[in-house]
Amino acid sequence: TTMTTNQQALRRLPLLTEINIYIFTLTFAILHVVLQSTGLEPIVASVCFGNLFGLILPYLAIIASFVHIFIRPCLEFCLYAGAYESIVLEYKYVWIVCVLLINMAVAITDTSHRAVEGADYRYNRSRYLDDAAGKFWDSCEDYITTTVVPWKENATLDPKRQYIFACHPHGIHCTPLGQFHCKGTPFDKRFPGICDNKLSGLAASIVFKLPGVREFFLSLNYIDASRAVVEDALEAHRSLVICTGSGEESLLTKRGEDVLVLSRRRGFIRMALMYGCDIVPIFGIGNSDLFATYSWAMGARMWMQKKLHISIPIFHGRYLTPLPYKVPIQVLVGEPLKVPEPKVRGEKPDDALVDSYLKKYIERVKDMHKQHTTDRKLTIR
Repeated sequence: TTMTTNQQALRRLPLLTEINIYIFTLTFAILHVVLQSTGLEPIVASVCFGNLFGLILPYLAIIASFVHIFIRPCLEFCLYAGAYESIVLEYKYVWIVCVLLINMAVAITDTSHRAVEGADYRYNRSRYLDDAAGKFWDSCEDYITTTVVPWKENATLDPKRQYIFACHPHGIHCTPLGQFHCKGTPFDKRFPGICDNKLSGLAASIVFKLPGVREFFLSLNYIDASRAVVEDALEAHRSLVICTGSGEESLLTKRGEDVLVLSRRRGFIRMALMYGCDIVPIFGIGNSDLFATYSWAMGARMWMQKKLHISIPIFHGRYLTPLPYKVPIQVLVGEPLKVPEPKVRGEKPDDALVDSYLKKYIERVKDMHKQHTTDRKLTIR
């Protein structure tokens, strides 16, 4: 009997990571309860989304708040009046630095992002806390309207097939990836049975080394994007979601234009041919327009991205904040590019075959973009 995702054992995470995920979940649940009737929830959730890679700063603030709210009365009850001030506040910089260093140590040494089995969405929406935190993030849809547009009106995707969903463009944040995190998204409603059926997203290794950020990705269905892990996932018959342009494409983001780094990206084509996975192009029209970007020190930043795999885009949203510009996004779902079944599963295909299918795929992406836009330039590098 095929088990659904919420019946399968989830991958094991370090205790500190589990605690951090719970703290974030509790925080987002509280924000939902406090903000849902004010009309501010979509804005606050969108700011959190825009500041995704800066979560370590609010994380430290959250830890400090929990210490103040919960540790203070415990200390003063168990020890003496004024114990909080003389112990916690007196040495606040010491324990804050210690918390940060311990998190960094766990992030550096942990390898759970390389575990394939159980790399699924961790939230159980039947539990109040998880559901409240999920509704906080769901409210982003009220600020950034997302619609899913399939290649034809009666389009379907067979949940029993193995796919590679290739998302474009990366933008500052690859918003279309959010359609594949869990059940209940516009994509899941349009193509049921995909999001909760052995589906994993790929993220760069550096993402899992950033305290605060890693917890966000590990609480979802993301795994490391290294070749060995990708092969393990495909061998385990998991479908994959990947933003093919990665950090390089993020640096090239421009409002009003879609810039793709694709002409040399053979890896996802090769993997599809090795394991017989149909390739589904996903294009987020409007994703490049969520933030204003700048080309300052582009040469140095591109060097860092290529040599160190660290991408540092310079950007801002509305009012010079992480709040994205209010731009509707159309998530185009292209017709799957069928690939032949390999004679030997996992066997490396001929380079000429890879190049042939990459050209076919690029033409399909161009056709998608041309069909749904009239005033947007598409650049493929």
